Amino acid sequence: MSVSLSNLIVDLFFIHATLATGIIAWYFLTKKKKVFKDFGWGMLGYSLGLASWTVLVITRPNDLKPLIIIGVIPFLLGALAYARAASDKFPINGNTLLTLVLLLIVATFVTRTYFYPSDPYFSSKGLLFFGLAPVPIALYIATISVTFLPAIRAVIASMKDKVMKSVLGVGLTVLYVCSIILISSNDNTLLLINGVVITVSLLVIWVKILGSPNKI
Repeated sequence: MSVSLSNLIVDLFFIHATLATGIIAWYFLTKKKKVFKDFGWGMLGYSLGLASWTVLVITRPNDLKPLIIIGVIPFLLGALAYARAASDKFPINGNTLLTLVLLLIVATFVTRTYFYPSDPYFSSKGLLFFGLAPVPIALYIATISVTFLPAIRAVIASMKDKVMKSVLGVGLTVLYVCSIILISSNDNTLLLINGVVITVSLLVIWVKILGSPNKI
């Protein structure tokens, strides 16, 4: 595969992921239940983070760090919205969960920015690697795991349409797993496979959403 073709594939992946997560955010933000709106705000943070990284892969500036950090901020802040969504079903007090998540967000950002600075780079195949050290990776995993996954379970439990419940339940859970791989992988093959899985999952989700926008 030529470098130019590889770069185009990477560009298309990030563009699609940005638009797809934006559609998911819109879908939940238009619903009345608080749990859905909170989840929608979380997905919007995810989409805005991807938007910054999309600009990065398209423009490929000499210094990757500014656009990486710009994307990290809404991506991490989205975890607060996920925590609010998860608080409906989480077995601890909502304020306690929000405090824990806020501490994790601050610890993750400070650690990956100052104590163990990330070193993002493009591989020879044109793939974007975030260049995170083990400690920030562990903090990212902790932050995502205590917010995104419980939030997914909360919104799925609140859905009534069985088909939408199944599609979003599986698709969003796959996105949760693949999101961790996306930020932590340092292997070209794994990242390529992960990209394909994310693309297919998001494609199924947004096609279903746009085909039945009022079902929940």
